[in-house]
Amino acid sequence: MSILYPVLDDFLPDYKVKEDLLNILWEDDLECEIDLETGKIKVPRDTLLEVISKSYRQNNYQIGFGNYYAAQVAIGGVKKQESGILYPVYCFATLFYNRERDVITTDVHPEMR
Repeated sequence: MSILYPVLDDFLPDYKVKEDLLNILWEDDLECEIDLETGKIKVPRDTLLEVISKSYRQNNYQIGFGNYYAAQVAIGGVKKQESGILYPVYCFATLFYNRERDVITTDVHPEMR
């Protein structure tokens, strides 16, 4: 096992990622409407949120967010896995974090990225 894994998981635990996503997409509502390239979908608040990846990205040039952390979540969970590609029940969300663990932005998308 890589030494980075426990450090990244301690820095950005699954429960924090899920809590942040709930607060961003659902706020206090029982369902949220997500506008995807393929159309709008409604997702209940009590749906499964499955964290599928976490990463740290270090950029040598000051582009975009600079250096940041990212966590990708399958909204509704993973319904199937085929040839190393995961397919969500609803869609994916990627949350981008700064070094203070504040969410910079969130991207919602139909495919795994």
